[in-house]
Amino acid sequence: MASMPIAARIGPTDPRARITSVDMVRGFALFGVLLVNMYNFGAYSLEWDGLFDRISFTVMHSVFETKSWRLFSFLFGFGFALQMIKAETQAAGALGFFFRRLVILLFIGMAHTLFYDGDILAQFAALGIVLLAFRKLDTRFLLVLAVLLLAVFPVGNAIVSADQGIPELSTEAEPSLAERREGHPYLGTVSDVIKENATSVLRKIWRNPLGPESSLPRFAMFLLGLYVGRRRILHDIPQHLPWIRKALYWGLGVGIISAIAEWLLGFHFGYAVFRENTSPTGIQFLGDILFVYGSTALALGYAAGIVLLAQGRKYLPVLRPLENLGKMALTVYLSGSLMFTTLFYGYGFG
Repeated sequence: MASMPIAARIGPTDPRARITSVDMVRGFALFGVLLVNMYNFGAYSLEWDGLFDRISFTVMHSVFETKSWRLFSFLFGFGFALQMIKAETQAAGALGFFFRRLVILLFIGMAHTLFYDGDILAQFAALGIVLLAFRKLDTRFLLVLAVLLLAVFPVGNAIVSADQGIPELSTEAEPSLAERREGHPYLGTVSDVIKENATSVLRKIWRNPLGPESSLPRFAMFLLGLYVGRRRILHDIPQHLPWIRKALYWGLGVGIISAIAEWLLGFHFGYAVFRENTSPTGIQFLGDILFVYGSTALALGYAAGIVLLAQGRKYLPVLRPLENLGKMALTVYLSGSLMFTTLFYGYGFG
């Protein structure tokens, strides 16, 4: 009897073999990603400065920003582990097939970048190809390497800040909304948008390694996902419930305390991650540490919480929509960009 083609053996996951709670976590992460992307597309408007707008922004920043990408990256690494497990047990030549899938995703992401410069698919695909080289790394070392990679941003940022000194607060007036809109390429035609984004397609894949949202922290989350997949923690949830509960308590505890401490540093010393920072180098380093490890802990706490909720029937009606969302992550992500570009760009309703 002829053997089954590789693509059939390691292709899309059999619905019967899917881990339902993982799809729910992925759906939650994707919801957060789309919410943050909506703000990136157009919800930061200077005209939206009312009380409700500020509350909405605070919730988005505190609950979803960075944490959603951390969680989404973690799940990519976990999915990679599943593919590697299948490749080891089912098919020779599976790595080549998986590599081709990543290359296809890379080109999809590059095409997507032409319309939205915040694309993540191309970077995920490129990092996935790099991750292939780590597939046989010792499981414990994956954890150590992830922790070290997360430290690159705060350490590197501190070195740069110590060399440059404390920046002075800018006294230049913010440009008005009308000035910002004037001649903006995203308010032009489709060709204007493509022309603007075409120059940064490759640069977006390998963002500034010292930035808070660079490829390094995302690769670190890949490694954490690979670690959890190797340990089969989510393959046999009942057996690992004590571990998952600890992840929930420690994740939410460390994450919330870090977020509060980070806010206090911003309030008292002018610390900021994504905006202009006027704090001393030591305060900035402490804030960056809180941001990096706190957002990571909170993301893992979210995942653990959803997995635990999924073990009972009480919350399943609420979690089912997230499960459906998680099963179609690529389609939903691209559809979100199509919707937001139509709403906010000049060739749509922008």
